[in-house]
Amino acid sequence: MPGPLDGRFVVTYNCGDMMEDVSERRALSLYELNSLIKSVLSSSLPETCWVIAEIAECKINQKGHCYLDLVEKEDSRTVAQIKATIWAYEYRTIGDKFEKATGESLKRGMKVLLLSSVNFHEVFGLSLSVRDIDPSYTLGEMARKKKEVIARLTKEGIIDRNKGLPLPLVPQRIAVISSPTAAGYGDFFNQLDHNPYGYKFSHVLFPAMMQGNEAEDSIVSALNGIKKESHLFDILVIIRGGGSVVDLNCFDGYPVARAIAESPLAVVTGIGHEKDDTVADMVAHTRMKTPTAVAEFLISGCRTFEENILVINKRIHLFTEKRLKDERYRLDSLIRGLDFVPSRLVSDHRYGVFTLQKALLSEIRQRFAREDSGLTGLEQAVRHLDPENVLRRGYSITRHKGKVLKDSSAVKKWAVIESRLHKGTVISIVQEKKEETHRGQSQADNILPGFE
Repeated sequence: MPGPLDGRFVVTYNCGDMMEDVSERRALSLYELNSLIKSVLSSSLPETCWVIAEIAECKINQKGHCYLDLVEKEDSRTVAQIKATIWAYEYRTIGDKFEKATGESLKRGMKVLLLSSVNFHEVFGLSLSVRDIDPSYTLGEMARKKKEVIARLTKEGIIDRNKGLPLPLVPQRIAVISSPTAAGYGDFFNQLDHNPYGYKFSHVLFPAMMQGNEAEDSIVSALNGIKKESHLFDILVIIRGGGSVVDLNCFDGYPVARAIAESPLAVVTGIGHEKDDTVADMVAHTRMKTPTAVAEFLISGCRTFEENILVINKRIHLFTEKRLKDERYRLDSLIRGLDFVPSRLVSDHRYGVFTLQKALLSEIRQRFAREDSGLTGLEQAVRHLDPENVLRRGYSITRHKGKVLKDSSAVKKWAVIESRLHKGTVISIVQEKKEETHRGQSQADNILPGFE
């Protein structure tokens, strides 16, 4: 029979008499059992206690009550789970205090410290009523995880790997990871495309979620996609329009940091957070504060290249002018010296003097031609980098649903395609497809690699 023992309840049975009549046994109804559990919990537990847990689900109903599913995990295995409630009257105060401290509302995936009371209802079972939340614990837990990620990257020897990559001389072909609807992305390409120097840039967006529970996987997927096509780009940028400390939590995780560190392209971040560096900022080649600052950084790279060409040009001209001046001085000195030589000796050596003069002038012209040819080659290289010149020669860029078409099998009959020409754009409908040879495809792929 059930009975108390040191504050606990036990049930004993008479194993010796297996034929005991069931009607003679003392049994509890379910309500009695639950009432007993409720009574024991009420008398054994303190009125409130602090509980550490991770939010697995967070829902707010129309009445303003906040319902939480709390879990504790060891690695990826859930070892404990319970439901909790923040009633509307208290949630208004608790939620505002938490959001003011962290910059973010309660959400799935957060680790929190809650002041709770344990409730057991005969019908609804065990649950917690949350009376308060300590936001400093959530921020401290994030900082602890951030330190662990940094230590792991350092131990693996990859924390500075991306910083060791050289920046491109002319960063014109840009792979961009951002949300297409982010204000920061619009600021970035507006600043880039309307630069005061008229530089031409091609930028291809690899869309990703930049906050929330799925952001980390989305960003890693975009980084892996760019890694497969890294030969098409000069540099990789990750941009977004800022956010709270918790909102940027995905940029402190190990998967994103490792993918950035192992990128074959130099990575520039501009995630709009000025107070603290995220782990993504730390492993990237260059960290800028905002998307606009990233655009200015790339523009300055092209400007530096142009200024270097101008300096080389000036040095070539100065060297040539000095060489010509020196050779003219030598020639004048030789001519003046001939005034003191007997006329017969002058006559005998006149041909030699003219031959020497001719040889000197020929050497000067050849040197000037070589230097001028080198300068012309540099200028042609700069013009060749401008995709607009390729379009001017009659080539076009065809896209379907925003993606560049390289293979006719990638588009179906009656699909709508868009072709960008040197002047204007043509919208077409596919009526017929013709397969090209492998050789033809390879040549087409190499026409304008910067726009893939």
